[in-house]
Amino acid sequence: MIEKKVFGKVNTTISIGAFLILQGIILMPAQAANATKAGQRVLMIEMTPALCGLQPTRARMRQCLEGYSLTVSGLDMGYGERCGRGSEPRLTPLQLKVVNRVMPDTTVRSQVWQRYGVCSPLSASNYFRQITNYAGALKLPAELNTGNSYTVSKSRFVSQMTRLNSGMTPASIDLICQAGSRRQMTLTDIHVCYEGSGFGTCHSVVDNCGSKFVISGGK
Repeated sequence: MIEKKVFGKVNTTISIGAFLILQGIILMPAQAANATKAGQRVLMIEMTPALCGLQPTRARMRQCLEGYSLTVSGLDMGYGERCGRGSEPRLTPLQLKVVNRVMPDTTVRSQVWQRYGVCSPLSASNYFRQITNYAGALKLPAELNTGNSYTVSKSRFVSQMTRLNSGMTPASIDLICQAGSRRQMTLTDIHVCYEGSGFGTCHSVVDNCGSKFVISGGK
């Protein structure tokens, strides 16, 4: 039996420390914030069980096979996208080991770097360090990591997020859903926005989950 991947449970919260992303033919977060302002960063998190179920082409990806609960799908640094092809991201073996916990797919790391990192003034090492730092510090409600499926209210979920993360406001979060079976909206992505040294206001949002949505645990 495949053991479900978890990222450090703390009582009723989880601290993100191991996500992955996307698929071989990369779909960057389908509804990612396209109008990020300079100086704003957007961390993009995927609900892996939901996307593995909704998009069968992902079924053979490592995060689907190994039962990951959450994945990181990118970090928009606010410098634009696709600024020209750069070199492949080169990380030391030690840093690669850390990054693998959140983004283990080599193709995905490369495409995320080409899409967002190359446009920034950061080196590949510093860009991926930003991702792991944000992922390591962010706390999410424990329901995301139980392996079960829940229907939750948006207001309760957002309230939990802001309570768990000091300085975060409801405007710092963009929740993205897709219609699943029975046409219920299923949470597929969480975008968290940062400005300066803390959380900021998301300037380009989708926010299409409605008042209630399903958190898919793969069961």
